[in-house]
Amino acid sequence: MTLRVIFVHSGYMYQTISEKIEVAGVYKNAKFFPKKFNWKHKLYNIQEITFIADIRDGVVLKRMYSVVVGENLFRLCFDRSQETWSLEEVWFE
Repeated sequence: MTLRVIFVHSGYMYQTISEKIEVAGVYKNAKFFPKKFNWKHKLYNIQEITFIADIRDGVVLKRMYSVVVGENLFRLCFDRSQETWSLEEVWFE
């Protein structure tokens, strides 16, 4: 069973997703920048990266990216220990 949570803030809503995705991107000056991702058999081209942060989840290091696709904001997570990507949240109007 999958639990979906939707929150509303200032006219925007976000939905918790937490699903595995595939990400393609480029390395520039030894840093990775996602350019597109595949979620539920649909390809999303990233228009802008608005935020990048390194976090620690217990002993696991993760890198979070907030990216814009169209009118929506997506929060992507790279798990450095397992080298896997997940889509954590989608923000929409």
